[in-house]
Amino acid sequence: MQEIEISLTGIAHLGEAIGKYNGKVVFVPYGIPGETVKVRIIKDEGDYCRGEIIEVLEPSLFRETPPCELFGRCGGCSFQHVAYSYQTKLKEIVVMEQLKRIGGFENPEDFTNLTIHAENPYNYRNRGDFSINREKLLGFKIRGTHRFIHVTYCHIMHDNINKILSLIQGKSPKRKTHNITIRYGINTSNYLVQPEIDIDELKTGQLFYTEKLLDREFRISAPSFFQVNTYQAENLIQTVLNYIAEEDKTVIDAYAGVGTFTVFMARKAERVIAIEESRSAYKDAQANIKDFDNITYLCEKTEETLARDDINADAIVIDPPRVGVMKEVLQAIAEKGIKKVIYVSCEPSTLARDLKYLRERGYKLIEVQPVDMFPQTYHIENVALMKLE
Repeated sequence: MQEIEISLTGIAHLGEAIGKYNGKVVFVPYGIPGETVKVRIIKDEGDYCRGEIIEVLEPSLFRETPPCELFGRCGGCSFQHVAYSYQTKLKEIVVMEQLKRIGGFENPEDFTNLTIHAENPYNYRNRGDFSINREKLLGFKIRGTHRFIHVTYCHIMHDNINKILSLIQGKSPKRKTHNITIRYGINTSNYLVQPEIDIDELKTGQLFYTEKLLDREFRISAPSFFQVNTYQAENLIQTVLNYIAEEDKTVIDAYAGVGTFTVFMARKAERVIAIEESRSAYKDAQANIKDFDNITYLCEKTEETLARDDINADAIVIDPPRVGVMKEVLQAIAEKGIKKVIYVSCEPSTLARDLKYLRERGYKLIEVQPVDMFPQTYHIENVALMKLE
């Protein structure tokens, strides 16, 4: 395979550094912009190449020694080799590049705020999803493969998840499974392990656990979505609340989950209409909103609910999965003339695509606030505010 020397000049969407060689872009995982590296070309895709670092010839001032011995093999983390302060800078660059290239927004630096940093860049995850092999050992599947890698300690999992992980290594689940989930309430010390494990030292098989955000406790069932970074989830909620004003009398909370935004918005708005199609999340939400009388919680698909003539609002909060918002949802927002859109996104490319659609229908992008929910990885959460002109 060809070996080359290359200067890394930028960062790509999935956290890979990039440089150019003979006119072709070369994607280099675990590099840092500003470095000179020796690279082995492992794949030539015609108009671009993929390489792997053989040697860092001129390291970046921001390069650090990763604490995890599995870094670069496991694939879960992409930035442990980068000083945390620079990780967030790289993520901001990616957000702005996606807004410009996919969204068509000129000068995105004018409305993209500095990232809200995580106080805990390690040991923050409140959820671990582990694979289990034939020897009943727990670990991960290496990204992009089905190969198993044994994990005894994960540096981005909360320490109490790592403690539970050590207890259940080698133990037998009480039903046949290839996966085990551990979820932990950082502010409640409540936890959940699914499925039930044959172990005396630990209770397992819980149907739900509880976690506290700001001053509210939430019930979360095993299948229900919940933000994996409890510490930063509070900053995310506050960012959304800051965009809701006195004139926003009725607010729609689309993809509402267990109600983490809903209950706080109900304190500011006269009425909140929450929409969530997951049955487990909807059932959790019924417990989480029980002391509010101004919330209507609908267990329906967002695109079907927004198509109804009797559903309208002054503002809408949308927090979709990585694939972004269905075109039917965006179309309904525009047709109803909902004045304010607060878009919570964990995927900059689909965020840029969807903001472009709304801009073409009369909405103006006011600002984008990155929130680093996922330190050491290339993922970045954003909250975008758009208003109908």
